[in-house]
Amino acid sequence: MILKEQENGSVIQRFCLALLQKCSVKDTVIPAFIEHDMINYIMNLIKRSLKEKIHHFSLDFGSALLANIIHAPTT
Repeated sequence: MILKEQENGSVIQRFCLALLQKCSVKDTVIPAFIEHDMINYIMNLIKRSLKEKIHHFSLDFGSALLANIIHAPTT
């Protein structure tokens, strides 16, 4: 997945998280997010933010994406 290859807080990471968060309001994409381990990716991003500086935009959109995944009927 492209997010794993990106530096924390990079412009590409921020745009990808924003796009994925926007798509996450559609229940049909939630299974793909789970299949690609997005929950663990975002949790690891949040954990890393305790030790290293992560752009707040990435954390904001990442946590919103996580909330949408967790609250989806298919999860």
